[in-house]
Amino acid sequence: MKEFKVNDYLSLLLINDETVIYVNNERFQQCKYLLLDIPVDKISSLDEIESVDEAAEKLDDSLEPIEGRVDKIPPEVEFWGHCSNLQVWYEHDYDTRQLHRNLNYSILIFTNYFYFAYFNK
Repeated sequence: MKEFKVNDYLSLLLINDETVIYVNNERFQQCKYLLLDIPVDKISSLDEIESVDEAAEKLDDSLEPIEGRVDKIPPEVEFWGHCSNLQVWYEHDYDTRQLHRNLNYSILIFTNYFYFAYFNK
């Protein structure tokens, strides 16, 4: 089992090859997957993209989990990808452009005291 602590409220565990997000020590049940697989030769074409949501609209969803398909990303690599994404989101003061909308707002309101602890300090 691997563990990554983003801050006092947010952590991730790799349990049986599954990345699990915890908010305030409670398991966060939300669909999550690494959205983008960007070939190195196409990175410069993405310079104008300003958010993960905008990238999601312009790029393919080939990494979206589909039953019966073998994952392209090993579980540990996916775990560290999620850790990195959540760390960047936290370091940028929970900037909603840094994380997909399906995840960022859900995490922020998962528990009221987490939300208010950060924004009312």
